[in-house]
Amino acid sequence: MRLVLVLSALFLLASNPLWAQDATPEPQEEPASPILALEEGYQVFPAERLANSLYRNGERIFSRQGLAVRGMLVIKQGLLVYATDEDNQKKLELIPGEEMDVSLEALEDGFYRLKVKGGLSRLFRILEDGEIQDLLPRSNTAGNFVFNGKDKGAFTHIVGGKQVETSDGRTRYQYSFKLHVVEQGKNEVTHLAPTVVNYSADLNLRWIRENQLQYTDGNGQVERITVR
Repeated sequence: MRLVLVLSALFLLASNPLWAQDATPEPQEEPASPILALEEGYQVFPAERLANSLYRNGERIFSRQGLAVRGMLVIKQGLLVYATDEDNQKKLELIPGEEMDVSLEALEDGFYRLKVKGGLSRLFRILEDGEIQDLLPRSNTAGNFVFNGKDKGAFTHIVGGKQVETSDGRTRYQYSFKLHVVEQGKNEVTHLAPTVVNYSADLNLRWIRENQLQYTDGNGQVERITVR
């Protein structure tokens, strides 16, 4: 009788290959590291989580409820932090440097202006891949930003200035500007040809069509540029 039971068991194993398979479970993929290593010794922990933190050398330097830190950029005026909110909307935050009187202003459509006491001004945006782009890294006078409501932004920077005598006999300071255009979805900045003069660092620049800019120079002359 015992022999019959043993033979029956062997027959069942042979006829059912699932029973004969190795019971050892297949190896599982290792979970992704909760630490995101960034440049210059910065780290994000835990990665991809709301209310996570930015660290440097083990010290927490930034965390905000409702934001997931994803990247950063070191600048002379401090640190720019790239984060996303609960709706996955991109945000830029500022950690000022020591003894720096500096602020970050959100402009239209994901652009930001960094303002420093004394008149310095810089423009930034977050690219599709999360990189923080300085729109004019060799200038501290980027400003007068305007958005066309669809896909293009325009701005200026000051390239020079001098004292001039106006037609009414007054001596005034005259600024010289270059104009620039940046398009969403493209990393490049287009530098326009004309040099514009004005008696104020605030230039009257605006879009009158999706692809046409208008500005008024210091002599009251209205000019228009079509952007290709």
